[in-house]
Amino acid sequence: MIRKIELLAPAGSIESFYAAVNSGADSVYLGGKLFNARYNSQNFDDEQMKHVIKYAHNKNVKVYVTLNIILKDTEIFDALKYAAFLYENDVDAVIVQDLGLLYLLKKYIPELPVNISTQGAVYDEYGVKFFEQYNVQKVILAREMSLVQLRETVKNTDTDLETFIHGALCTCYSGQCYMSSFLGGRSGNRGKCAQPCRLSYSFYDKEKGELSEEFNEVPVLSLKDFMAGETVHELIDAGITTFKIEGRMKGPLYTSEVVRYYRQIIDDYYKGTKTDTSTLKERAVSTFSRGYTNSYLKPNKDDEMFAKLSSGVKGENIDEIEEENNDIAHEFSEYKRNSLNFKIKLKIGEKAELFASDGKNEVLIKSEEPCESSLRNAVTEDIVREQLGKLGNTIYELQDLTIEKQDNVFIRKSTLNQLRRDATELLYEKKAIVYHREPVYFSRNEVFSFNKTDEINKPRISVKINSDDDFNIIDNHKVDRIYVSYNLNLDLVRKISVKEKYLFIPNIVSMTQYNEFKNNLKLYEEIFDGVCVNNVGSFYFFKQNSSLKIHCGSFFNIINSFSTELLKENGAVSLTLSAESNIRDMESINNNASIRTEIKAHEYLQLMVMRNCPMSLIKNCKNLQDCSTCEHRSKYSLKDRKGVYFNIERDNRLTHIYNSVPLSVLGKTEEFADKNIDYFMIDTKWLDNAEDVIDALYCEINGVKVSNILKENSFTRGHYLKNIL
Repeated sequence: MIRKIELLAPAGSIESFYAAVNSGADSVYLGGKLFNARYNSQNFDDEQMKHVIKYAHNKNVKVYVTLNIILKDTEIFDALKYAAFLYENDVDAVIVQDLGLLYLLKKYIPELPVNISTQGAVYDEYGVKFFEQYNVQKVILAREMSLVQLRETVKNTDTDLETFIHGALCTCYSGQCYMSSFLGGRSGNRGKCAQPCRLSYSFYDKEKGELSEEFNEVPVLSLKDFMAGETVHELIDAGITTFKIEGRMKGPLYTSEVVRYYRQIIDDYYKGTKTDTSTLKERAVSTFSRGYTNSYLKPNKDDEMFAKLSSGVKGENIDEIEEENNDIAHEFSEYKRNSLNFKIKLKIGEKAELFASDGKNEVLIKSEEPCESSLRNAVTEDIVREQLGKLGNTIYELQDLTIEKQDNVFIRKSTLNQLRRDATELLYEKKAIVYHREPVYFSRNEVFSFNKTDEINKPRISVKINSDDDFNIIDNHKVDRIYVSYNLNLDLVRKISVKEKYLFIPNIVSMTQYNEFKNNLKLYEEIFDGVCVNNVGSFYFFKQNSSLKIHCGSFFNIINSFSTELLKENGAVSLTLSAESNIRDMESINNNASIRTEIKAHEYLQLMVMRNCPMSLIKNCKNLQDCSTCEHRSKYSLKDRKGVYFNIERDNRLTHIYNSVPLSVLGKTEEFADKNIDYFMIDTKWLDNAEDVIDALYCEINGVKVSNILKENSFTRGHYLKNIL
């Protein structure tokens, strides 16, 4: 039996919604006015949301609503209430990133289907298995996965999996980008990405001390758009069940043409036919293009993914396409109308009866007054057919009409019209409700009820070690915990004496690395007290395979108390709060949470991690050569239009971009020290004065005033002391 494949389309406006439904989408994803990752789309208010759910259900289309941003304690209750509103109004599922919201949904609205957003950074079977514990409906996989990886993930998991097939590509792994947040104060994790990856940058050669003239001020991070095309057939064979089109910021023309293109490809698969889709493809490309790539699905050495331009272009035939699409983006479009059958009985002295059916639901409507007798003005079949066929302002088209009437029977046209309106409205309302859910109830006090102990802990220092030389700076009188990168000389860990030793796992991990971890698990358990994981997949892997204590790093994007509860219940003993949290978020979490917390006290923040290598533009290597031996891997910095430099490093076929200055609490440590934060973490990456930073932080934590070692304009407080993000 062939599975039903779902084509999922975007809708950032009501017109795009109609275009998606009427072009053949099986489901539509969209957002309300708050809590969604496309803050700048028109989006939908509550009344519009009720309408689109009813409309979609009437056309056998599902609606998924995005609640896919990270949430603060000050807003998560309102997000939960909004989810209850959606549940009670028959939404098919919500799309979620925040672990705290997932925790609350499963606790208070357990029957509401949840889809895990691509912002959740799930890129392997372990990530899927982490969420399978919470009975999610489906997981939306990272766009960086290849066809081979997707096939393996399907084979080793039980949850329905969704993948993108078309649209803009984020340069960074989704949910792991902080560039917009720290450069412009607009967080992608909060739905307000300013797309700094589309801006122009220059390459700065650190060895030569000069800019590369060839790529002077080019959008070197900007990727082409994604088009899976006929690879969709292979994705179906691989077991992917939902195919997602990106584009809530684009208009209805884009939506309709792209949906039509993939609708044909998917229908061909079912029918076993091969249709020439070249015209459909050309029309889809004409609506918007930065150039197209097959992305990571089937890596090709000749496939250049960098667009080298910021915005897209439209085709020469765009006006013609737009004119042909005038009707499809309207509520009562002639496209995809529902078939309707009427049967009417007209008998003198009795009320008229109109029986209506849409193939699934049936209704019977009676007139208010009885039919009359008239020799001169008896109603004709043509009149009945004309009045009952006036369905232009509905979603229906009349398929069959049966008329049973006595001779000389009379009925007013207005009565026939009212019967028609009542029948179609009642049918519409009946088909709109699919799940027949009962209201859910919960209070703020109930939700914010924590079993918090009053334990007050003295802050301690933790240090992330990035090189073998870093072991020499660790003073066990000042440092209580160390994080050691898994690829360092682990024999050095044995020789160092600190209270806690944690293995550090990066946020993006390959299967090759997992195999290395498997081979070394006994060694890790012998040397380390715990492991710092930075992704739900790594969390699941180490929880299932080792006895190491688990610390969750900052890439879990924790800014609310309920995320800490979920991780604690899963076995975490401590966690690092998100670098996007502020001091009020930290205080709220520590007032509620019963898990040890940590903040980044001094660190050159990783702003992006990406599969592609910008330096490949210089070397022209198409991202396929061995990064570990490449002379370019850490040779360059990026210089932006404001003259700011960002370090780039290529490692394990991933590119890491770091902020130009460290995020630091030095000089303000006392403001954080009384918030019951357990660890203040220093990351030695790119630091040339790590030992001085440790000394200064140790003094400030212990209330000793020292001269500020930070130079003016050489650091950032990030969001730590800001009211909002």
